Amino acid sequence: MMAKRLLLHISRPPSCLHRYYIRRTEALLGRRYGRKFASLASKDSEVSGSVSTSATKTPTITTLKISNNSNPNEVNKFSSFASHWWDSRSNPLVGMNPIRVKFIRDVVDTFQPYSSRSSPADTPQRQQQVLQQNHQLPLHNKRILDIGCGGGLLTESLSRLGASLVVGVDASTHVVEVAKRHSFHENSRLVKSSSSLSSSRDIRYIGGITVEELASSWLTEYEKELQQASISSAADNTIEASSSSSSSSSSSSSLQHELFDIITALEIIEHVPNPSSLLQAAKSLLKPNGILIVSTINRTVKSYGLAILAAEYILGKVPVGTHTWDMFWSPTEVEQMISCSSSSTKNGEMMKMKQIALSGMVLQPPFINMEWKLDVSDTDVNWIGAYQKQQI
Repeated sequence: MMAKRLLLHISRPPSCLHRYYIRRTEALLGRRYGRKFASLASKDSEVSGSVSTSATKTPTITTLKISNNSNPNEVNKFSSFASHWWDSRSNPLVGMNPIRVKFIRDVVDTFQPYSSRSSPADTPQRQQQVLQQNHQLPLHNKRILDIGCGGGLLTESLSRLGASLVVGVDASTHVVEVAKRHSFHENSRLVKSSSSLSSSRDIRYIGGITVEELASSWLTEYEKELQQASISSAADNTIEASSSSSSSSSSSSSLQHELFDIITALEIIEHVPNPSSLLQAAKSLLKPNGILIVSTINRTVKSYGLAILAAEYILGKVPVGTHTWDMFWSPTEVEQMISCSSSSTKNGEMMKMKQIALSGMVLQPPFINMEWKLDVSDTDVNWIGAYQKQQI
């Protein structure tokens, strides 16, 4: 009965009562499933260290600095799971991926739309072709960074939607190798066609690195490329205007380490020691008006019942120990970490992150099928949010 109450309990109780519920449930299920389950709390506390078990925790805001923001236990955990990454029977993210992509598409269509404008002189056939391209390739010409890309589920989806570049980064080299191999699989549908729109698509995977390390090296190279482009532009001023115009355009488009239009950090911040550091690094790589997409699990009694007790111990949908409840984050806490500080552009414009969309990702009954839907009214367990770098 206690486990059933937990699964149905939506509101967040006081912290002392909350801890009582968790310990009582562990005791009940420990008698049913063995002593191994009863030791969950002590193991989780060893991993999470000094993380508070209170119902509301104040996130630690950190400035961007170079650090190895990865937990070896977490990296090894997902490395051992790498061979099953694309197996829908073993990985719930396979079923969740379509609604994650839908959320991203809806946000981009609203706040960062791409439109191939047709000329009034175009034939009706050409105008129809442009409309079709806009619908099929909503991410055309977007540069995207996928943090915690894993085996490439989301990375490949974003590339198929027309992104000119998708960089997938993960602390595990094993899962990145799986992603690289799958991108060449015939079912990945990433084979380049003769179309000028699809032929420019590019996926790059980087394994064994944190986003903080990536941000440091990427921004350094970006600064070098900007300086080189400035030198080239100054040299071009000595020749005729027409040549200067074409050369300047070429220099601008040759930046290999340009900032990103969209950055995703899905189901990752609950697996790193310092999520604030990860989010600050992600912000530093965003263009003005760029969009950061974050998803994780809320820290509620309901999430403990569904994401840990049910998913790991009762239904066995994910390996035992995949999640640690103390490392879950609420939408409010994540928004505080993301919007805690402002930044400035090269032109001196002050920018600040603002939440522009929020939705729950809800598992639909029968739960065994692992089918998901977006629900803006239910962020008690899995949720996804979008944040835009806007001028103050």
